Amino acid sequence: MKDVAAHAGVSRATVSLVVRDSPQITAETKARVRQAMEGMGYVYDHRAAAMRADRTMTMGLVATDVRNPYFAELTMALQTRLQEAGFALITGYSLDDQEREARLLEVMVQRHVDGVFVIPSKTTTSDALNRWLLTSGTPHVLIVRPIQDHEADYVAADNLRAATLLGDHLAAEACETVAFLGGPPQSTVRSDRERGLTESLGAHGIEFDRALSIASTADRSGGVRALNQLLADSPLPDAIACYNDVVAFGVMEELRRHGFEPGPDVAVGSFDDLYEAELNQPPLTSVATYPARVGHEAARILIERLDDPDAAAEQVLISPRLSVRESTTTRRRATTSREIRS
Repeated sequence: MKDVAAHAGVSRATVSLVVRDSPQITAETKARVRQAMEGMGYVYDHRAAAMRADRTMTMGLVATDVRNPYFAELTMALQTRLQEAGFALITGYSLDDQEREARLLEVMVQRHVDGVFVIPSKTTTSDALNRWLLTSGTPHVLIVRPIQDHEADYVAADNLRAATLLGDHLAAEACETVAFLGGPPQSTVRSDRERGLTESLGAHGIEFDRALSIASTADRSGGVRALNQLLADSPLPDAIACYNDVVAFGVMEELRRHGFEPGPDVAVGSFDDLYEAELNQPPLTSVATYPARVGHEAARILIERLDDPDAAAEQVLISPRLSVRESTTTRRRATTSREIRS
């Protein structure tokens, strides 16, 4: 590193910042130093640096499934923020299976990552996390799903508020029967969204029928199955609130297969407000839950946790925003004397 610094005409500290891709160094200086490194065949020894600093400059992420666009955007934001701070990210996927999750946590701890981000499986317990993370002293941040009686940093969208926004909107659109489709049955996100819908509709004098709440996998096929179960057991409701946008896409496709038009025949609303929601036909009413913001906040907290391990745990809820589109505003309403209270 000393030789590279002399060759590039900079200090050794500058070379150190360049190899860590620090934003403090200008692009021109980075290019000059990297050219010198390449010309001299220099390769930065991360293991030696980790031994000196007592850090590996790596973080671990145990996620459930990257196929959901929400988690893909969250992961990219997380990695971007970590890279800016000089950290590499090791990622593994549990596929919502607790045993697979435990094996991934074991690998992360064995590789001495500086911290771990965990999007817990739907059956994860505090004891399961503590087995590897608490005993090894590895800092961690829970993302999206909280764990009961587990004290740790936590970042997620405010799902209760998100469901309240959607429930208020459906009530204002005179929807008197509302189904809630999709989402794993043991998911805390699902239970929060169902609770928010129940409370917001109740505030408008509308009783939420739990028989119209049908859990499923959080993907298109889950939406298809949930809708078919709904239609087999009940008349078509005024509105369908979907667990997320991906479920909603499956629900809307299946509605058309049954001869119903999403929007005019039944209002359809959802959560996450993915990019595709606005491009959908009809454009999908959805509550933005900002996965990129969740990822950036989680990265910030864990980086700060490394410097202050004894600080009180942070609980961060990202405020949602409702985007109203044609999927809930074009419904052909039956004549009714009922007045929705605002």
